Amino acid sequence: MSSLSEQIAAHPFFAIDVSALPFDERISLSYQWAQLVLRTYMTPKFWELHLDPTVALDYGLMLSRFLPTRRDLVPLVKSLLKGETIGLSLLSERGHGLDALNIETTAHQQEDGSYILHTPHEEATKIMPSSNPTFGMNKIALVMARLIIKGEDRGIRHFIVPLCNTREHFPGILSIRLPLRSGASPLDYSMTRFNKVKLPATALISDTYEVPKDARAAWWDTLWRIPIGSFAVSGPCKIPIFTFPTQQWSVLHTVASARVLDAWYRDVAPVFSDPKAAHSIKHGLAVMVKATVIRQSMVCAHEMAERCGAQGTFDTNFIARHKVDLDSVIIAEGDVLALCIRLWGELVLGRYTIPIPSKKESLLAKHAHGLLDEGRQVLRRVSGGDRSETAEYELPLKAERSVTALGHACAYSAAQRVGVPQVLLDLYECAAIRGDPTWFSENVGLTRAEQRAKEGTALRAAAPDIEKHLEDLNVGYALGQMPEYKGNAQSGIPGVTPGKDGACL
Repeated sequence: MSSLSEQIAAHPFFAIDVSALPFDERISLSYQWAQLVLRTYMTPKFWELHLDPTVALDYGLMLSRFLPTRRDLVPLVKSLLKGETIGLSLLSERGHGLDALNIETTAHQQEDGSYILHTPHEEATKIMPSSNPTFGMNKIALVMARLIIKGEDRGIRHFIVPLCNTREHFPGILSIRLPLRSGASPLDYSMTRFNKVKLPATALISDTYEVPKDARAAWWDTLWRIPIGSFAVSGPCKIPIFTFPTQQWSVLHTVASARVLDAWYRDVAPVFSDPKAAHSIKHGLAVMVKATVIRQSMVCAHEMAERCGAQGTFDTNFIARHKVDLDSVIIAEGDVLALCIRLWGELVLGRYTIPIPSKKESLLAKHAHGLLDEGRQVLRRVSGGDRSETAEYELPLKAERSVTALGHACAYSAAQRVGVPQVLLDLYECAAIRGDPTWFSENVGLTRAEQRAKEGTALRAAAPDIEKHLEDLNVGYALGQMPEYKGNAQSGIPGVTPGKDGACL
């Protein structure tokens, strides 16, 4: 872990027991955390920032690719990077989530080139991003709205809209604070409406006023980056709970997943900084990474929570909160299932390809290629192609599992190249096999008994070095901040007498 991560973790802000704070104070502290992280990292460490366990979500939504041609935005971007201003992305509306291409917020161009931003009715209200000034933060948004020029709908565009200063909203902005999400980290989520808000001509972020020839393609060209956390046995002697294979699996599976997915992240991150990389590849990788990482994280969080027993439910241990946050992330910025259905259809139809390892490289790569072949066979087998009733039932139902299979193969390959220990790679492979055991039984002859034996072998190989594997995660500095309670009590409780070895009799 970088020294910057340790520097952030050592800050007094992170020594505060948030579980003891009122929700509003926790929200206020979240904004202070965000400012601290931004001011610590800045541009040279941008990608490293997202590997810091301190960061729960991303900090990149407000940074526009139009900056090279819009130098007037430089002061705003600098303010965003310093955390002096909070940037929001207002896309989804109350009545338009997955069908966000049909949003209804409008921006009418005036004769002087300015715009009037307006919410025509309640279902067009923007939903979720925290648009209120309750916690003393300047806030500005990239609002997606329909550009209307002389009565003609020119398609969806981004508009820069100041929402509030540290005290109050700007004229025409209405923000309605939503209730807290049960069990999740609190934030001042809101609904936002615009009542004929006057915007200058420079508010428009676009290089054209023309109606897109292909509205859907223009939409994805703008938004490609969006689809970019018991078993008890009584006996004569106490033994560590980690001795049980059930406990070993949850811990070691999580450790292996962390190491493998970390390696994959470092492998794919440069693609998103490469101006020569096609948007289709960036979009495909973003969907594949999101689906694979979030689904894997959800499995790990669920396993860890159960194996931690009652302590896994306490807010101070983060696991329950992490699980609820993951439930929200799975549908944020594009529902994973819907994204996978679209991507899988594109791949099976051969409209574009995503680089995946050779099928000879690993069992997981063989699985990925096998599912691709199966999808293409479906199209060859049925009449009517991908629009037939048979295809519409077979392909979508397999889409997410197939996309995550591609992700597992790519993640395994990336981790293998950088030298992640083979025992952890074996565990990761076993976990991926659990996701589609029948395929491995039917296609590579790995019976159920052999799959279980393979897991047992991997656990026995990795468990003795658990301390080393945990140390290699480089998150010990964060654990050091948890409160410790020590003492040397001798008396004070009626009926209890210390024994010779310190145990109470």
